[in-house]
Amino acid sequence: MATDKNKRKNTGIKLIKKANKLVESRYKFDIWETRVFLSVLAQINKDDEDFTVYRIWYKDVIKAFNLKSAQSYDLLRTAAKELMRKVFYVTNVANGVQRETEFHIIRSINYLKEGETMSESQDYLDITIDPEMKPLLLQLGNSYKGVKGENFTSYDLQNVVKLGAYHIRIYELLKQYQKIGCRTLKVAEIRRMLEITTEYPLFGSLYQKVIKPSVKAINKYTDLNVTNVEKIKEGRRVAALRFEFIGKSDNEVHENRRMESATDATIAFTSQQKPTKLGVSESDLIDVPFEQFQDRVVQKFGVTPIVFLKLTKEYNKEQIEQAIRVTNRANFNQQIKSSIAGFFINALKEGYTDQKEEAQKKAKIKGIKQQQSKLQKEIEHLKEQRAKAINDKIRNITERTPEVTEKAIETINASAIAKLIIEKKELSLGRKLMVEDYRQDKILRDFVKGKIIDLYSEEFNILFAEYDSKLKVLDLELELNGDS
Repeated sequence: MATDKNKRKNTGIKLIKKANKLVESRYKFDIWETRVFLSVLAQINKDDEDFTVYRIWYKDVIKAFNLKSAQSYDLLRTAAKELMRKVFYVTNVANGVQRETEFHIIRSINYLKEGETMSESQDYLDITIDPEMKPLLLQLGNSYKGVKGENFTSYDLQNVVKLGAYHIRIYELLKQYQKIGCRTLKVAEIRRMLEITTEYPLFGSLYQKVIKPSVKAINKYTDLNVTNVEKIKEGRRVAALRFEFIGKSDNEVHENRRMESATDATIAFTSQQKPTKLGVSESDLIDVPFEQFQDRVVQKFGVTPIVFLKLTKEYNKEQIEQAIRVTNRANFNQQIKSSIAGFFINALKEGYTDQKEEAQKKAKIKGIKQQQSKLQKEIEHLKEQRAKAINDKIRNITERTPEVTEKAIETINASAIAKLIIEKKELSLGRKLMVEDYRQDKILRDFVKGKIIDLYSEEFNILFAEYDSKLKVLDLELELNGDS
């Protein structure tokens, strides 16, 4: 039975502590599952040696996460039940081989049975955590398997109450490295940890839908400020992201929260819009398009709100829009034999298409390929212009300063590779090389050109900046066009 200490405590800062292995583990929660889990963690004390029964009050969750007052207890109950089925996959290395350990999260839940009338005295869940989770949540900062040190990440719950599920994961990964102020994450690692290996297959989509909104939310609502996100490439592919960030001062955090509270109060007072059905909050809407489609799917098709909310966590906006279009046409053509709700759900899960959808897809793919081809040609043309501009600049320099060529030739002899090529060339000719020989040999000519560029770096840097900025824009357009 849950103890009284778990009921409606208000101690100011609610500290969330996770072992770093847990922060970097592989799992995927929706926003309500995240809220339930964080509500449990907020009740764990630093000196606890064992788990207890954690009582999660519905009204406390509403208050803690700044949600609207007409929330549904169903969301809380459904989230807890889903957590029963989920696990953390924690990576470890044994004898040079990576292995994964599965940790089940919740052992049991006690909740108000569906259909029962909710009263204030019954608006809670009682949750027990699986004992195997102890090393990941208890006694953090103390000796851990014989190793002392900071093996955990901690933060105030208030920092993440307005963040979506993905945003919280990115925040925790950065918070873990706050003392360093930067962290490089491979794109493949981000996909693995967030379990989005099949969603957003192209980097541009991942960046626009996950990374960019996460950085924006972190800067707006948390105690961190991300100052730069550098894309690290391997060839043309973005392989990693380097996040640079600093901690905000207590005064800055306090002022931001005060301003947000004032803004929320103003919006609540002046808003003339209908209340969000099921009380889906701003942070829910960041993750799912529930609000955008609920009129068509819930009211028109008859899909229950809870089922649709769950579907919006699993399928993206484009998939939902397609399922709506296909369902509307099938209904108009009287092709639906059973319920419209059932047809829509199957259309979404199975990716139903029809002749019109296929024609639109072909037209879209054709348009994308044409645009990509156009951009590729523009990139190649710009590269040719850049190469010509470099040659023209070198020609201009050698004409006004003829001795620069001989100076460059003397300098490249210090290079071991160039020296080897020169000696081989001289041996084959039976004489010392002349300036014209350097012009005729492509490798040696490139050495000389490179050295002239070094000698007049300021002039060439201006030229490079002009063309490279244009190439960067075209590269970005090409990358984003692939996600269209």
